[in-house]
Amino acid sequence: MDSLAYIIPYHEQQELFLFSRSYLESYLYESGGLGRYMANFIIQFFYYPYAGKVIFTLLLSFIYLLPCLICQRIARQNDPLHLAVLIPLYLLIQFESIDFKFYHASNIFCYLLIFYCLSFLRKRYFYYSLIPISLITVFNLGWMPLLISVSVIIISGLSAKYLSRFFTDKKYYYCLSICICLYTGSTSYLFIINYNMKERLLLEAEDHLKKKEWEKVLHCADKFRGNNQLMEYFRNMALFHIGRMPYDLLKYPQTKGVASLCLPWTGEPERSRYGHYIYEQLGYINEAHRWAFEAMVVYGETAPIITNLVRYNIAIQRYGVAHRFINVLKQSLFYKRDTEIYEKMIREKQSPFPNALSYNPEEKVRFANILNIGPELSYLCDRDSSNQMAFEYLMSDLLLSNQITRFAENLGRIRTFPYASLPRLYEEALYTYKLGVDKETYDKLGFTISEETEYRFRTYYTLYRKKEIKKLKEQFGDTFWYYLHFLSPYGNKIIDKQ
Repeated sequence: MDSLAYIIPYHEQQELFLFSRSYLESYLYESGGLGRYMANFIIQFFYYPYAGKVIFTLLLSFIYLLPCLICQRIARQNDPLHLAVLIPLYLLIQFESIDFKFYHASNIFCYLLIFYCLSFLRKRYFYYSLIPISLITVFNLGWMPLLISVSVIIISGLSAKYLSRFFTDKKYYYCLSICICLYTGSTSYLFIINYNMKERLLLEAEDHLKKKEWEKVLHCADKFRGNNQLMEYFRNMALFHIGRMPYDLLKYPQTKGVASLCLPWTGEPERSRYGHYIYEQLGYINEAHRWAFEAMVVYGETAPIITNLVRYNIAIQRYGVAHRFINVLKQSLFYKRDTEIYEKMIREKQSPFPNALSYNPEEKVRFANILNIGPELSYLCDRDSSNQMAFEYLMSDLLLSNQITRFAENLGRIRTFPYASLPRLYEEALYTYKLGVDKETYDKLGFTISEETEYRFRTYYTLYRKKEIKKLKEQFGDTFWYYLHFLSPYGNKIIDKQ
């Protein structure tokens, strides 16, 4: 398994390097800005993951090699302990986290490269030039990389000067072998214990979601240990797209109830990065656009955010705004090739989303519910009765929130779609509704319950009365009845209406 396969593309997606004067000026006048500018220049080549791996490997190699060369030129000796290798090994361990700031590594490299160039001066001039050069560069590259770079040069130099005399050629190779084993073993151990498998699976699942590889999304969700709202959100989208949502929804944890279907807006900045996915697939482009714009406010003009804003504005026919974001992409190295496709869409009045909700000029202005997706799903079903995703999500929303009455009232929408029979979960919920109303009220729905479902409920109820919870979970853990009694975050009672 490639442990960094999804980290490199992730870092590339967090930045968008632009070849423009205004972009450069935005970094020049802030502390450490030039270092971040150079880091972003390098990160843009992570667009190709293999190129990113090569670049990062070379960067770490030079961070080790440059102190060794500086030490050799100044002390005329090699560091027998090879202490300079500790910095790139530490950076490698840190790089596995999405919180790693790449400019830390690139700034250290820049300092070491500067000091290496200075080492060609006479030793006296080298020492005299260190302080003024450091003062000049510290504003642009930051003081922490400077401190690390100077420290590794000093420590390596002292080790070379005072320890090399104790190592003959034979002892040197023994020492080298011991150091290699020690550094390799400790790095591998620290890498493994610090590796965040949950984080990696979330990145992998999102990558498969973007590529519409739904079976692979489910595979990531199956490997995920514990409960996570974002993974449940991804998994439920995958369940719909493989046609299993009305059947297998409750085979998986829905620990957040209806919040497992979407990401309610709570003001947390991290949510803005993911909230658009469900609305884009539902064809509710106005709401997807709102989420993308919120993400731009939080994270700035990153590649995926700008790309989404281009697509969404084309879909809602705001071509002038779309051109504004297209012009941003034109200033990038790798994304400008996509602008020709978007400009063609604008010329030919094409939409990137064939399922997008059509514009109705006679419709009154309405505001989306950012806390509860239920009203939006009802609205989408009313506007487009053929939107199967909106229907299944509406039914799932009502099931997960214990709203059986509203579920029964909306179940008639299913006749629009070519289901061979009533899905199992729907039939279980409908039977629960039937038990709570009179025959006349139920008959108005026009649905029948299979004998198998009635038999399964009698079996379930017998075990429930005997309080045989273990058998209930084994035999009925994926049923609506079990969810209602034991798992629903809204209690074990039916909520009549909201």
